[in-house]
Amino acid sequence: MAFLLGLGVSALAAEQRGALALIKEPLDPTFGSDVCVGIFDVTNGKDVPNMRTFRHHYCQGRYTLTLDGKRGQVVTLFGRSDFNKENGFLILRKTDDRKVWLPDLEGMPSGQWVKRAPTEDSGGVQVFYQAVPNFSQDISSVKWGRWWRGPRPQ
Repeated sequence: MAFLLGLGVSALAAEQRGALALIKEPLDPTFGSDVCVGIFDVTNGKDVPNMRTFRHHYCQGRYTLTLDGKRGQVVTLFGRSDFNKENGFLILRKTDDRKVWLPDLEGMPSGQWVKRAPTEDSGGVQVFYQAVPNFSQDISSVKWGRWWRGPRPQ
């Protein structure tokens, strides 16, 4: 079953049209429903203050992502609309030109920069995660570029 779900996610990621693809998947894949499966494509450089227009935004599910673009590109996912940091955020900074695939948005330590080396399946990336419960279910806005001052986002 996990293998089949992986094929579905890979097929969805292959359909990516924007630089960032937020892939929504059901919380419980054993139900086998594709009702809450979809991709929210985000164009490079186009901030999204509110993801309400995404058809699957309000259904229960968890996001994974792929990020395409040049080395040094920065994008932040916020757990609230209008780039509000109150419900957590995740910053990605690409370290090479390969596509990054991040299947677990909550798997990093909170409040520090973490570097993930490139692998066979994914490009390299630096990540800063300000953790909150269920962040990967609540992503609500996307901002491109550096928005914070100093070495540590706050």
